[in-house]
Amino acid sequence: MPGFGESVQYAFRGATVGELLRQNRGQGPGFDWCRVSLALMVVLAHSYNLSYGSAQSGFMGRFPLGPFYLAILPMFFGLSGFLVTGSALRLRDTRTFIVFRALRIIPALMVEVTLSALILGPLLTTVPLQEYFADKHFYAYFGNIIGRIRFGLPGVFIGLPLDGIVNGNLWTLHPEFGCYILIAVLMLTRVAYNTRILVILWLAATVLAAAYNLATGALEPPIVSSLLVYYFVTGMVAFHLKDHITINTHLFIIAASLTYVLQLLPQTSLIVPVPMMYVVIWLGMQKFTRFELSRYGDFSYGIYLFSYPLQQTICYLFPTFRQWWIVFPLSAILSILVAAVSWHYIEKPSLQLKKLSAGRRREPQPAGQRLQIIFRKNKRAA
Repeated sequence: MPGFGESVQYAFRGATVGELLRQNRGQGPGFDWCRVSLALMVVLAHSYNLSYGSAQSGFMGRFPLGPFYLAILPMFFGLSGFLVTGSALRLRDTRTFIVFRALRIIPALMVEVTLSALILGPLLTTVPLQEYFADKHFYAYFGNIIGRIRFGLPGVFIGLPLDGIVNGNLWTLHPEFGCYILIAVLMLTRVAYNTRILVILWLAATVLAAAYNLATGALEPPIVSSLLVYYFVTGMVAFHLKDHITINTHLFIIAASLTYVLQLLPQTSLIVPVPMMYVVIWLGMQKFTRFELSRYGDFSYGIYLFSYPLQQTICYLFPTFRQWWIVFPLSAILSILVAAVSWHYIEKPSLQLKKLSAGRRREPQPAGQRLQIIFRKNKRAA
């Protein structure tokens, strides 16, 4: 009979994340579903907030839904860190990485901000149009495109439970831009390519932040921007360790249970990312259905970006529909449709510009090859 150690080893064996990624040409079969599911969970959470206002918005944060609600953005940023690190390691060029990230984020953001300011605002504002277009807040709203976050437009969505907010989802632009700046710095310093140094820095940051949190409680939910950046870096570390992470159902159950329980306890925000990240990766490695979302496009960003103003519009135009169980399905369907249009006519065409940027990169030639070229040129000249 096998011993205890052999039994444990058998129970937790499985293919590594790295092996599965290589088998799937670098793509986790379940990551598309993870992104879309998390985006729709954001829509669901905001359906409560926007229907009833801040006084009742904590409903989803209560037991037993609370841990699921608290996990949405951390999982989003951890997943982003995992996937973006893969892109950074493939490119190994900081300028190209920044250009690619900008092409992924800015075009759709620019369209959303412009449509909100020039179409949605004038149609729904309660102030005269002359006053609307003369208001400094109208011009300031375009600052969202470059990260100067502004939530309101003159006279728009006034009197709603969450008064005057056009797109509350834009608040995550600051930590998202912060994540990209951080990974760009790590690429420039070569730390992004060194697993050992990155893990050591992450462990040191975890210990220091955890000690600070125990003393002050400053890094506890509601989520703060710096904590989201930390979750992103945890995803980066997970990608580096992909050849040491085993995909196993028993481990998934343990990690999911730990994630749920830890979020019910105080001052665990620096502990929960590890099991939570395993949950995200395990889900990303699963092929739940033969229906591949990637065939139709990546709608997750569009759903997240456009859903909030769509929900506010529903609440404003149809006050009798201002119930979460009505707002959610309506806004989810509309968000998916708008996200599909955004993907096919804004995001995908913008991403095709990557070829122009990539085409300008020149792979460095080995010294020996350069000498051979020079020798051949001199020979022809002679």
